[in-house]
Amino acid sequence: MSAPTFLEFASRRRLLLLACALVGIVLPALLFYDRWGDAPGNAQLGSLLETLKGSGSAILAGSGISNNPDDAYVAVCLAIRNQAPDLPEWLQHHYYNMGIRKFYIMDDGSSPPVSDFLDTYPIPAEAIEFHYYDESERIHYMQAKVYDECIAFGQQHGHTWMAFIDADEYFDTPGSETINEVLKSFEPIDAIGAVGVNWRMHTSNGQLIRANSVMQAYTECIYDDPEDNNEASDNKHIKSIVRLAYYESMENPHKFYLKQGAITVGEHGDWIEHYAFRQPITRDRLALHHYAVKSRQEYEEKISRGNAMSDPKDWGFWNHVEEMPHVHCPEMLRWVK
Repeated sequence: MSAPTFLEFASRRRLLLLACALVGIVLPALLFYDRWGDAPGNAQLGSLLETLKGSGSAILAGSGISNNPDDAYVAVCLAIRNQAPDLPEWLQHHYYNMGIRKFYIMDDGSSPPVSDFLDTYPIPAEAIEFHYYDESERIHYMQAKVYDECIAFGQQHGHTWMAFIDADEYFDTPGSETINEVLKSFEPIDAIGAVGVNWRMHTSNGQLIRANSVMQAYTECIYDDPEDNNEASDNKHIKSIVRLAYYESMENPHKFYLKQGAITVGEHGDWIEHYAFRQPITRDRLALHHYAVKSRQEYEEKISRGNAMSDPKDWGFWNHVEEMPHVHCPEMLRWVK
């Protein structure tokens, strides 16, 4: 995808006026090319930089580069309800394999609370912060409420980025970079307020009951449909990792409204204009494995508990996933110990 023109950019999002052309644009551009010229995705990032540079926008100054230590750099916000059995492997993977060191577990009225099972979660207790909401606090779009509160907690702890994913979604770093390294590559351009990560949606793999390991049991995924620019594939959906300084509010569970004219980009710096989709799909640097149905037993449980957006799944969704063309996808097995 080619970088958007200034007129296209300006027509959709607010732009800050140029405060100092030499310091605010020329110098950061030189620093950007010097430091990141060989980074993955440099071509599209560089193209985006050139577009913003030509526009006179001051929001690419690079002054927002974080000095956070790695342990505080990125956190995860998780809205959850009655899914304590899903947390041990999910937490272990993201803490030890992905290097994420802080998790805000926003418990939407679980009975018993998921915090009651803290001893079963195989990561340091200080890495988890639980927040419980009883039925009296529940609103129609609960997910939007808890995401706003996650940001407030994250700002108190000084995180730079926060990922908003579910307990059936697992990050992967297919290349040689860590999540922190990928996100740091975007910081020289302050116009980038979020990174959208494409799904890799898994099927039931014929499982009838809960498996001991999600990553080990589910190695079949839906087809990307590359022949038709991914139009027929749910994998075109994204989830977002948001820069806290630019968070305004949740647009939907996939994408966010951002302050100061900031934009959401894909892993290669491509501007994501759609409210939930990124096409063409790529997973060279980041992927989000979405175990959407798991076993038949677990899907029945999912139907029973609903979700935080008052948009429960039904058997129509199960059939949709199971009837799509499937491909073998064993890449998460490398994380199974």
